[in-house]
Amino acid sequence: MRITVIGESNIDIAVRAHGEPRQGGCSPADIRFCHGGVARNIAHNLKLLGHEVRLVSVFGDDHFAEQMMAECSDLGIDLSLSTQYENSRSPIFLSFNDEVGQMQSAFSDIELNRCLDLDWIMDKIDAINRSDLVVADTLLSVDALAFLINHCLVPLYIDTVSPNRALLLNEAMQNSWKKSFQALKCNLAEAQAMTDAPEAEEAAKRLVSKGIKEVYLTLGADGVCYCNKNEVRFFPAIEAETVSAMGSGDAFLAGVVHSNAAGRRGKEAVLFGIAMAKANCETEGTVAETMPELA
Repeated sequence: MRITVIGESNIDIAVRAHGEPRQGGCSPADIRFCHGGVARNIAHNLKLLGHEVRLVSVFGDDHFAEQMMAECSDLGIDLSLSTQYENSRSPIFLSFNDEVGQMQSAFSDIELNRCLDLDWIMDKIDAINRSDLVVADTLLSVDALAFLINHCLVPLYIDTVSPNRALLLNEAMQNSWKKSFQALKCNLAEAQAMTDAPEAEEAAKRLVSKGIKEVYLTLGADGVCYCNKNEVRFFPAIEAETVSAMGSGDAFLAGVVHSNAAGRRGKEAVLFGIAMAKANCETEGTVAETMPELA
C-alpha cells in the first residue's frame, strides 16, 4: 500500500542504568543514540514490512537531521512532503531507563515541532489524500489535527503519543466537524486522559463513542484491549526478553496498520501488533532489524 505517515522525527538518547543511580555522583550506564520519533519509527517499520511509505515531517539543519534524512533515503522512504528548516536544531528525546529497559523518566526538546501547524499541513492535503492510508501522531498542532481529521479522505490512524498530547487530540476532535476517524492507538494513561474512565474497558468504550471506529489500547505486560462498536476484547501480552521497550508502541501500531492493509482486522491485527512489539523489545534501537511475518 501507499502509506503516508505524518508527525515527528527526532533523536533518541536512551540511558539504561546498571543499577541504582548514585545520588550526587556519576553512575555507570549504557547510553544509546538512535533515530526516533513516533512518526519516523512507524514509517521505518512499515517500509521494512514492504509498503510504499512517505514520511511527512520537519527536520532541522544540523548533523543529526542530515543523518536522519539520509537514513530515510537509504531505506526508500519518500521525504518529498517533509520540510527542512534553516537555523533549526533537531528535536531530542532523552530517556532514563531501568536495567530491563523500562522508561523511568524522560525529557524532550521539541521546539521544531511547533512547525507542525495548520499552514504546514493545509497545502499538503491533496497529496496526502492520494495515499491508500494515513498514520499521524499528535505532535501536530490542535488546528492541524482537526484539519486532518476533517479532510483526510482515506482511513486515518492516530497515535496519541502521551497523556498531554492525548488532551490536545481531545481538543482537536471537539473542534472538528467530522469527529470521526478509523483507529486510535493509545496506552491506558492516554485513554484515561481523554475519557476520565477508571479502567481500560470503559475507557475504550468511551473513545469509540467519541467517533473513533477502532481503539487499540495497549496495557504493557497486561496485553491489549481492542474495541469497536460491536465488541471489546482483551489479548494477553507475549513474554519477551526485553532489551529496550523504546519504540515498541510504534512497532505495535505499524503491525496493526500492516495487518489492516492485508485485510486482517480485529484479533489478527492485534496479535500481529503484539508480535511486532515483542520483536522490537528484544532488540537495541527503536526499530527491530527483523520483522515477524503475518500468518
